[in-house]
Amino acid sequence: MNRSQLRALTASYLDDLEQTYFTAAQVNVWLNNAQRKVQRLLIEAKQNFYLKCVQTTTVENECSLGLPDDFMMAHRLEIVLSGVFPNEDKCPIEPITLMQQDLLGPTPSTPSAYYFKKNNLGLAPIPDNEYIVRLTYSYAVADMTSDTSVPDVPERYHELLSIYAALDGFVKDDRDNTYLMKIADNYIDMMKKESQQRQEQTSRRVVTRGDDWGMGDIW
Repeated sequence: MNRSQLRALTASYLDDLEQTYFTAAQVNVWLNNAQRKVQRLLIEAKQNFYLKCVQTTTVENECSLGLPDDFMMAHRLEIVLSGVFPNEDKCPIEPITLMQQDLLGPTPSTPSAYYFKKNNLGLAPIPDNEYIVRLTYSYAVADMTSDTSVPDVPERYHELLSIYAALDGFVKDDRDNTYLMKIADNYIDMMKKESQQRQEQTSRRVVTRGDDWGMGDIW
C-alpha cells in the first residue's frame, strides 16, 4: 500500500471516512511515526531487514570515523588487512566502551575495537596506517513524502502502520483502543514467530549415546 491507501485505511479505523475530523497532515505524521516504530520491531526481531554496507579508509594517526547520515544501529565492523576482494584477509573489529580503549594502549597500531562518540566511531588502537574499514548497519527509514510513497516495511506488515497511526488518533480522542491493540499484538506475535522460523534450514538432530544405540549415533 502507498501512503494514500494507508491513510484511507487509518481513516476507516478512526471512523472518519471523509477524513474531515483528522486532517491528512496529522495522519501523515502518524503514519511516518508508525513506520519508524515498526522498523524498530523488525530490527529487534534480528532478521536483517534493513542492512546496508559502506566502506571507507582510515587516516594514519586519526581515530575517528564519521557515521553515515542514515545510521541507526551497527551490526558488524570489519577491517581489511591485506588482499583484494574476494581474496581479502579481514577480521571483525569488536565493540568496546569508551573507558575500555585505555586497555589497548596509546601506541598506534592495527585497530581491533571501536566505540561510539556522538555521530562518530572511535577506533582503538589509533590506526598506524591506512586501512579499509567496512560497516554493516541498519539504516533509518526515510519518511513517506508523497501519497504515492510506499513505506520501507515488508508488505505483510503495512496494515500495522495504519493501526499504530489510528492508535495515535484514539489517544487524541480519548477512545477505547482495546480492539486495535489486540490486532497490533497479533502482528508482533507474528513477527516473533517469523524470526524463529526463517532459520529452519536443516532438520533437527538428536544425539543418543549408550550400548543400545551405539556411541554418538545421530538420528
